Amino acid sequence: MSGAARFPSALEATPEEAAAKAAAARRAAAVWRRTTVGQRVKALRSVWKALAARREEIRAVVHEETGKPLVEVDLMELGAAGLLVDWMTSAAPRVLADKAASKPWSLFNKRAYERRVPRGVVGLVTPWNMPFLIPFGDAFAAMLAGNAVLLKPSEWTTKTALWLEGALAATALLPEGLLSVVPGGAASGEAVIDASDMVVFTGSTKTGRAVAARAAMQLKPSILELGGKHPMIVCADASLERAASAAVWAACSNAGQVCVGVERVFVEADAYDRFVELLKPKVAALRQKLDGKDADLGRLVFPPLVDRIQDQLEDARGKGARVIGGEVIDRANLVVAPAIVLDARMDMKVMTEETFGPVIPVMKVSRAEEAVALANAGSEGLAASVWTTDLAKGETLAAALEVGLVGVNEPASHYAFGALPFGGMKQSGMGRRHGDEGLLAFTQSQSVLVHEWPDAAPDLWWFPYDERKAGFLRKLMGLP
Repeated sequence: MSGAARFPSALEATPEEAAAKAAAARRAAAVWRRTTVGQRVKALRSVWKALAARREEIRAVVHEETGKPLVEVDLMELGAAGLLVDWMTSAAPRVLADKAASKPWSLFNKRAYERRVPRGVVGLVTPWNMPFLIPFGDAFAAMLAGNAVLLKPSEWTTKTALWLEGALAATALLPEGLLSVVPGGAASGEAVIDASDMVVFTGSTKTGRAVAARAAMQLKPSILELGGKHPMIVCADASLERAASAAVWAACSNAGQVCVGVERVFVEADAYDRFVELLKPKVAALRQKLDGKDADLGRLVFPPLVDRIQDQLEDARGKGARVIGGEVIDRANLVVAPAIVLDARMDMKVMTEETFGPVIPVMKVSRAEEAVALANAGSEGLAASVWTTDLAKGETLAAALEVGLVGVNEPASHYAFGALPFGGMKQSGMGRRHGDEGLLAFTQSQSVLVHEWPDAAPDLWWFPYDERKAGFLRKLMGLP
């Protein structure tokens, strides 16, 4: 494996270009908000059909920018996006419909209901690990709710975002500027936040705090999906074959660059040795190639991850862990071999700091409850999983975990379930995407009260006040 060093995109929107994109989004939002939910559903289903027909193009762009295997582009990016489209377009008419409100019987001549109205322009600041799925999924939901979108992609995956912008425009099914890309670094991200009515950010906790602070200073709502440190808790009675296979996939898919991916494995003592023996050959069998074909693993996307992984592995070795693999195969192309860290302990960086690479630290615990306590002691709360053949026990343990996403004998497929809210607790973020809650987040409620009859008479509580009317109204309202 060889090749040139990786660099972020040099594209940087000027302040004038960012302002022009924001103005176009604002004009598009004014047009789009006047459409009905049914019209949006029809248009956006057609948009997805047109994009899916260009699958070969987008998978080539994503592979070029990320190096991930082509099958992962198909399944984890495009396939998951299709599942979200199916759920969102089916659910939107119900979720976004006007909802009648109950009323006091004394106001029987009025009609009350709640209407959902778009926020206007939604700003998306998106990461490099899922450069199609995350921007597209969030943009689709925002547009379905009646908004325009300003997208600031990662500098490492700008081509994918620009492809999406061009592909949507080419359908001619949406108002011009409904989705606009503002490429660049921090300055472009700040411009998008400032020009938007709401912000959705996916990325590191450090940057998420800065995004939240800037949005809060302008009283703009934000949804944040931040870092995670998925604890996988394997009970002695678990199906160890399935659990070991899940650990390898959930820790090493997308070269480990998955926010909900397994980052540490706690195994009950009676199952530890058997689990490790099952794990080793599964990791050794992974095929790592850069051409994207017949491969299980590709490369890392973000260069600092190479040093982060090496630092964590060296720290673990220095504290007595046995490390298998983890070699830097090709630094220029960011290729790092998958690693297993055995005899891991909680004083090791690999057990407490996010890795975001193909590393599987395994720690022995006396009981699953010990693992729950260790997992909850950390500041992250994105995803976790429990593995046992006793499903009642598994769900009880899962309920004790302080995370937004939890699985029982299931590692990390929540994102594909559009009906499930997606997001974290504690320092792993705030707010939710997906589910009814996620669609509603892109709207605001508008309370509507309609006086139906009589046409001309004033309401009794209007001026002028007099005791005769006041006495009648007191009785009507149940006052003594």
